[in-house]
Amino acid sequence: MSEKTESNPNQMIVIGLVVVAVLLAAIVGILIYQQSQAVPAPTAAAPVTTPDQGGQTGAPAGMGGAGQQMPPQAQQTEFDPKTATKVPAGSTPEAMVKAYLAAVVAGKFDEAYKMLPVDTQKNYGDAKAYAEQVKAYGITSGETGQPVEQGDTMTIVATQVTPQMPIAYTWTFKKVGDQWYAASRAMGGQ
Repeated sequence: MSEKTESNPNQMIVIGLVVVAVLLAAIVGILIYQQSQAVPAPTAAAPVTTPDQGGQTGAPAGMGGAGQQMPPQAQQTEFDPKTATKVPAGSTPEAMVKAYLAAVVAGKFDEAYKMLPVDTQKNYGDAKAYAEQVKAYGITSGETGQPVEQGDTMTIVATQVTPQMPIAYTWTFKKVGDQWYAASRAMGGQ
């Protein structure tokens, strides 16, 4: 008797599937290799210290995520009650910070801009530039910590919650007579 090999249609399907699987594996391997070559190896970045952060270190420039820059930090000048942002009559520094956060979340950037300390306003340039930058963060909520009062100075840590990460600022207020003023706002909770 002679041995005859008959081709089984199921064998052909199995062989075809194996060939397709090998080709897919090769394509995936090539894609992974190309991606690993396109992304430069991570390098350590030194933290950046800015004068207005009181020597604190922050994220390196450009680490705002999704092409965003981190919010600018105000160049500190000496506090002057003649030019400083006043806490509205009948209000408190804490109420002002809460009103600021509510305005930002509601997209009322012109209102929020007017509540910022003068140095911070100057650093943004104008209300339009402020609105463009802050809008990009997609701030969804905000909260304040407990005010800390020492003599004529009060600090309040306020956190703005974004989809990327929370951003904390320490607001500093000065009291002259019976009037509170927004003296500064620095990135980071202290």
